[in-house]
Amino acid sequence: MKILVTGATGYIGGAAAKALIKRGHEVFGLARSEGSAGRLRLAGITPVAGDFTDSASLIRAASGVDTIVSTASIGSLAGSAETFAQDRDAIRAMLGAAKGSGKTLVFTSGSAVLGIFNGGEATRDVFGEDVSLPLPPSVFAPPSANVPPELIEMFGAAMGARVETEQEVANASGVRGIVMRPGLVYGNGGSYDLPALIRMARAKGVAPHLGSGGTLQGYVHVDDLAELYCLAVEGAPAGAVLHGVTGEVSQRELATAISRMIGAGDHTASFRLEEMYAAGGPVGLSLSLNKRMSSEKTQSLLGWSPLRRDILDDIELGSYAA
Repeated sequence: MKILVTGATGYIGGAAAKALIKRGHEVFGLARSEGSAGRLRLAGITPVAGDFTDSASLIRAASGVDTIVSTASIGSLAGSAETFAQDRDAIRAMLGAAKGSGKTLVFTSGSAVLGIFNGGEATRDVFGEDVSLPLPPSVFAPPSANVPPELIEMFGAAMGARVETEQEVANASGVRGIVMRPGLVYGNGGSYDLPALIRMARAKGVAPHLGSGGTLQGYVHVDDLAELYCLAVEGAPAGAVLHGVTGEVSQRELATAISRMIGAGDHTASFRLEEMYAAGGPVGLSLSLNKRMSSEKTQSLLGWSPLRRDILDDIELGSYAA
């Protein structure tokens, strides 16, 4: 199968591309420069001239393959309404190129669409793949959480744009559209949220968390997630929404593991939400959300059996410490 992976030089896209190649697929990746093209070739990926922000190049690239696995995001996975709207436009361009062809497009969303602020405490709800979205402000930012109105508006607009893209993919005409929602992705010293939290910890001297640090979120090892992309490409039905999570971890547990890793012992710092945002920007907000997800339906549908559950050891003693 000929597969275009957007974001193939990135953390998630690179892992997905590598796993797809191992399963015998021919993988293509967008390259904005000769340097990017060279990195793709070294990974066994065929470079295609293009840019995720250039619809014309996306259409050309999508037209020449059987399947598109989109992991790229202009605002990374903790973007804004504006950057997520740009992501939506890129996905629309590729959907347009694939319309009526029966091709597959896998769109990488994120767990923040299920996020709930709760002042640093855990929430009860664990969301399955069929949850109705977007969550209203009364759910993702209840009055008891004391979220500033400007943050509610900003977060709601960003998640609204993200969910709109999800819905367009799942309901695409003549395309096998699939939505992937990874949890907190870790492993091999990478991630989006974890390096930011480590930088925050080094700046502070200890790792921070919101309130008591009881906030919970699902996590997944990048290699297990890469396997899920392969299973999605090879067998997920049109309109499928997949949750890439293995287990749950609290923000306090993450902070403690990072503090130990940087030599601060078990000491952590309790921040207010505004302080988390000031220190980490959108990532600070993302880390402050309960993002509780079930992958039971995903595992049953595709036979996915994630293996890695060592996020805390990997932070303190493994790939992040190295």
